[in-house]
Amino acid sequence: MGSDPHRNRQRTTGRRRFIAGSTLALTGGAALAGCLGDGDDGDAGDHGADGDGGVDDDIGDEYEHVTSEGTSWDDLPPLEGELEIYSGRTEDQILPVIEEIEDRYDDFEVSTRFESNEALISLIDEEGQNSPADLLYTQDSGSLGALKERGRTVELTEDVLEIVPENWRDPDGTWVGVSGRVMSVLYNTDNYDADDLPVDIFEYPQDERFEDDMAWRVDSGSFLSFIRAMMIEHGEDTTREFIEDMEASGITNHEGGSTTPEAVAAGEVSIGFTNHYYGGRTLDDQPEAPMAVHFTENDLGSLFNVSGVAVLDSSDERDLARNFTRHLLSTEGQEFFVETNREYAVIPGVEYGFDAVPPIDEIEYPEFDLNQLSDVEPAVDLLREVGYR
Repeated sequence: MGSDPHRNRQRTTGRRRFIAGSTLALTGGAALAGCLGDGDDGDAGDHGADGDGGVDDDIGDEYEHVTSEGTSWDDLPPLEGELEIYSGRTEDQILPVIEEIEDRYDDFEVSTRFESNEALISLIDEEGQNSPADLLYTQDSGSLGALKERGRTVELTEDVLEIVPENWRDPDGTWVGVSGRVMSVLYNTDNYDADDLPVDIFEYPQDERFEDDMAWRVDSGSFLSFIRAMMIEHGEDTTREFIEDMEASGITNHEGGSTTPEAVAAGEVSIGFTNHYYGGRTLDDQPEAPMAVHFTENDLGSLFNVSGVAVLDSSDERDLARNFTRHLLSTEGQEFFVETNREYAVIPGVEYGFDAVPPIDEIEYPEFDLNQLSDVEPAVDLLREVGYR
């Protein structure tokens, strides 16, 4: 694929090594996934509305399929060709793993485009079947659902679908979660102990201790998922009241994922609401920072979501994109998400070995079916009505 300066595409450059010399011990990992869709009706592509599962491809006897226990890159089919990835995740979150995979194969080249999920979905709509993108990589499951509803996704391979539990992937097999995150409450340990904090998300705007002392970020797909889930679980009126109460409490609205944990660590606010891994990464950089990660219990304040991928129906490199997905779900790929991003693995063969944040099986996250989040527009509309968009 040639470069196109009008599209702001970039050839991945530089190299960052992250793979440990030994694999992590086996343990049980968990995550949830679902789909958020806001798309138009469209051609069903390869899967349609009644997809029959994944593509059971023949990769040759000399290679292995990915497994839930973990499969090394050394045992996967080599990558050959050119791949274009549209990413709603930021460069620092996934470019290192893309570069590491690319660097392994002399005949494999990746081009990337980084923009918001919403912008990329709109771009894919505009480009239609002429889109140069082969793979969409999003920060939340909902954008993948939106792509699917437009009829722009194709089936993934059976081995990929088999190792990721069905609640963490599209039930029709056209997208899959590759890493997980949980909504969390970051707190400044100079001001509070964990036992001081509510375990009910609705208590925070009502607690006078936190007035003018909280922060969150409303410009992310994960936040939209959180608000839409609350609307489904508790109704629009209750959700609106929660947002308005948070605003009345003087909560600060930040832009960018790292701003809220940095504000908590610096003592600018005492409480911050964000995905757990932003807190984990801040504590990686500032291990002595007076900050810790707290979770609500069995409510949407600890909603689990996934980042994931889908192969576009317009791609001429579908098999290459599917094989690239295998690499993300390999032992090395999953270790990257844990060790570098502080996300959760979506296969049980890679554990979460980071003391500052508990493993997923110690968090009482709600059993919310994210496949209910087929349309995020009501959350967008509600946030616009209360002045947040």
